[in-house]
Amino acid sequence: MKYIRTFESFKLNNLKPVNEELLGSVINFFKNMWSKATDELKKLGKNPSIAQIDQWIEKNPFNPTDDTYMLKSVMDEFKKKPTANDQDCLTLIDTILDPNIGALGKQGLQPFYDDLLKAFGNNLQPLDVITYYMERIRNRAIKDYKFAGGPDLKVGVVVTLDPKKKIIDLADTTHLPDFKKVLKAATDDKKKRDVTIAWVEKTLLPRLEKYATEVTDEEVTAFLKTKGIEPTGKVEYKAGDELVYLRDGSEKSEWDALTDDQKKNITEKPASEITNIKPVDRVEGDKFIFTNVSTGKEFTKTAADILMKTDTSKIEGQDDLVNTLKDLKTKNPGSIPKIDEISKLYSDPIANKDKIAEIEKAIGTSEA
Repeated sequence: MKYIRTFESFKLNNLKPVNEELLGSVINFFKNMWSKATDELKKLGKNPSIAQIDQWIEKNPFNPTDDTYMLKSVMDEFKKKPTANDQDCLTLIDTILDPNIGALGKQGLQPFYDDLLKAFGNNLQPLDVITYYMERIRNRAIKDYKFAGGPDLKVGVVVTLDPKKKIIDLADTTHLPDFKKVLKAATDDKKKRDVTIAWVEKTLLPRLEKYATEVTDEEVTAFLKTKGIEPTGKVEYKAGDELVYLRDGSEKSEWDALTDDQKKNITEKPASEITNIKPVDRVEGDKFIFTNVSTGKEFTKTAADILMKTDTSKIEGQDDLVNTLKDLKTKNPGSIPKIDEISKLYSDPIANKDKIAEIEKAIGTSEA
């Protein structure tokens, strides 16, 4: 296999040869993992937008609880060790960050790229968007943590690091100096193993996620244009669209954890506990302005908070309701809090069935 040959030909300065049996299992895991990742991306449609892929990258590959957590195999193997010396610990970081053999390098990502080509065919946008994100995230980590001296690498450029710069000596400050400080503080190999796991999961992973959030649509678009690709698939929203957004204090990961059936039932728990639905008053770039019907005050959500647009065409009377609320806001704003209280009853029709029956009887819509 070409992947194994690549690994076998790579020898790190002062490091032991790669365990080929472990290597085979890691490669097979990458293939299985990226197959799941590709399936998730295919759910976004035939032409996912930069924003959609951005949300997936920010929450999934670096999330240890997700099926597509890209460091799972590497970390699981390391955690099997009862102890780990300095070389073992530094080799783990190499297995993550090295541009050639690392999980974030060509070796780890190639099966994913192959799957994307099969899934999206001639549409190269998803592949190139993900390539940009992964390389930029990896390159930032290499520079910031001074991996192999911390070269300033560019996306899309073939990388060959000098293995002599991957120095094991903890007194060295040119290769992973911050991580070496953590290893120095550990008094035995059991503690070195533990602090290494903690450093990856509590320091490195959050930093990789942060790098993902810092990537802008503009720089991805510029990269795509260097490939001759004009970005498409952007989801456009306009005033009056009924949008599903995250409530204050809720996280996208909570939404991602819901099943497809739960996501379809937005007005029922558990989806209703983390989301809300409202027509957007206006859209100003990345900002979505809504009106709180109880107070009449406006509030703003960002594009990252917006989950989707509902299919309001199937909801009879939707436009009438929106127009009625607009009229009330102008003509009788004091009635809006009362309307809001009544609407809340319908969010749990079973618990409020008696009150709902009284209301419907009074307005003449009761089935009785």
